[in-house]
Amino acid sequence: MRRVVLALAAVLALTGCGVDPQDAPEPVSIPPPPAPAPDPSAAPGGPRVTVWFVRGTGLEAAERVTARPGVDAALEALLGGPTRAEVLGGLRTALAPQSVLPGPPTPAGPVVTVEVARGFTEVAGGDQLLATAQVVFTVTGYPGVQAVRITSEGAPVEVPTDAGLTAGPVDRDDYASVAPDPPPPPAGPPAAPTPGSTAPSTPGRRPARR
Repeated sequence: MRRVVLALAAVLALTGCGVDPQDAPEPVSIPPPPAPAPDPSAAPGGPRVTVWFVRGTGLEAAERVTARPGVDAALEALLGGPTRAEVLGGLRTALAPQSVLPGPPTPAGPVVTVEVARGFTEVAGGDQLLATAQVVFTVTGYPGVQAVRITSEGAPVEVPTDAGLTAGPVDRDDYASVAPDPPPPPAGPPAAPTPGSTAPSTPGRRPARR
């Protein structure tokens, strides 16, 4: 239909200018707009990081594709929060978007320092423990990192743990109360009968009469 309208418009224009129209309309093809270039940071084969959100009163892991690997990329993905689909599925975050401050690239060592805003310590109730646990579990998921030190304006910040407040480095063991349950061990083969024991009879089969 679009080609017919364009052809009719061309005929009317030529007639108005005193030019003899063509015997038959000539279809005009309009190429489609070029497709947008793919985002390299969203490529399926890009680096992946694991971030931790909240489900109920505990933590749950989620994967993110990033433009680069590392602790800083993991923290950026964590502050991005759960996706709409994850929210509809029951995930949430106890972290405010600006609670962790950007800084120079964080060196990966046994203890990583994370700078937070003042609002980080103003999270109410159990959400403050959950927010700290989200940071700790996300950062310690990077190879070689064992603990996290939380600071504000360069000074250590007291954060809640299962055992109370502390201004020292914290690790995953300090948040065992909100850690996900470990997966059950795989089922092994059935145990072989010990010598002298009687093998169980097959259901529905009577012993033979002598």
